[in-house]
Amino acid sequence: MITSKKVTINGLTKIYSQTNKHHVIAVNNVDLAIEPGEFITLLGPSGCGKTTVLRMIAGFEIPNSGTIAIGEEVVNNLTPDKRDTAMVFQSYALFPHLNVFDNVAFGLQLRKLPKNQIEDKVLAILKLVGLENMHQRAANQLSGGQQQRVAIARALVMEPAVLLFDEPLSNLDAKLRVYMRYEIRRIQQKLGITTIYVTHDQSEAMSMSDRIVVMNKGEIEQIGIPQEIYRKPSSAFVADFI
Repeated sequence: MITSKKVTINGLTKIYSQTNKHHVIAVNNVDLAIEPGEFITLLGPSGCGKTTVLRMIAGFEIPNSGTIAIGEEVVNNLTPDKRDTAMVFQSYALFPHLNVFDNVAFGLQLRKLPKNQIEDKVLAILKLVGLENMHQRAANQLSGGQQQRVAIARALVMEPAVLLFDEPLSNLDAKLRVYMRYEIRRIQQKLGITTIYVTHDQSEAMSMSDRIVVMNKGEIEQIGIPQEIYRKPSSAFVADFI
């Protein structure tokens, strides 16, 4: 059973040091509150800091300053496996030698859950993503859209409080991208899971999000519902980008 949690980010900053003593500020003093069950999209051009924010929430990057709280717990010092999050990657990151069932079951097997419990959970989540009849299919025999749904199922079966997406549709063709937008949104709304989604695709953000966070040069330019971002841009950058 998924229990969604609030995500609270205060003063989040990430600075990368270069070999020539030059510093790059990837994320600069970002504040953001995401409500339980909300679908938030971090939108902006390449290099704006959106993926770095996502990776800091997941625990793959360590902030230089600021705090990240999931629910009531500050998670800055927790490793990725100890945070109540799961990430769906751009590359799917499936195990090609395993079938669909075993790919989805992998995390549960690491937790050493009983075999019958694993089977029940995996089959239920495969039904949710529309792959219940493909559980024996090898991962490398699936289409791009099917592989993406396996990746989503593998994340959801761990019952995280927060689901993270890193440009998950960029490897799909245009028609399939549009279909998967609605699939991801359908699954998210059915489960009511807090979701943070990263993309540089404006139409993706506009069609899927409860709120959009437009980023530029490591900072937040504007936060608002899609209609507000579109009709009342707060800066020339937002107006041009949207």
